[in-house]
Amino acid sequence: MSTATYDILVIGGGINGCGIAADAAGRGLKVLLAEKADLGGATSSASSKLIHGGLRYLEHYEFRLVREALAEREVLLRKAPHIVWPLQFILPQVAGLRPAWMIRAGLFLYDHLYRRRAMPASHAVDLAADPAGQPLKSEFRSGFAYWDCWVDDARLVILNARAAADRGADILPRCRVSGATAEGDQWCIELETMGGRRQVMARTLVNAAGPWVETVGKTL
Repeated sequence: MSTATYDILVIGGGINGCGIAADAAGRGLKVLLAEKADLGGATSSASSKLIHGGLRYLEHYEFRLVREALAEREVLLRKAPHIVWPLQFILPQVAGLRPAWMIRAGLFLYDHLYRRRAMPASHAVDLAADPAGQPLKSEFRSGFAYWDCWVDDARLVILNARAAADRGADILPRCRVSGATAEGDQWCIELETMGGRRQVMARTLVNAAGPWVETVGKTL
């Protein structure tokens, strides 16, 4: 039997690995993804579950970073509204931390660095009168409301894996990469599954193993 050859072999079935596989397969590349355990079984299903633009980065003038993150937030909200929802945040105004004008300016930038289509605009909140203030301490009299998104992170992984498979990718959970050897302009890769061992060839090898990136790198 001839050894299968892939354009890309992705190690790791978290959100990064599955997203890379879906994108590459969508570009017509032959893709294999190998995940040693379950898809999204580690960090990608234990995240903060927030899809946010990085409001705090505005203080460090990371405007481009925030704009890119806000753009991706809009993409996810548009493409997967069944697993991504707007989520309201309340920022109480605390004397001595940041003046109100600074928070207003930051939220104005957050609202306008990228065009909003579905997200409400930020606004000031009277916490003494608004229901949002009821769980807070009584000394918090005023504040601000803004919006980011909440995501079902595990489902987002599976949706990307399914999108990759629908575009022709081979998605192999319970499949461990035990070794890889460079042979010219390709990699010869050893795979271990419950059914035994086999070899495949790949022109490009992507290490998307999350917290195990260095461990995987040492085995290659």
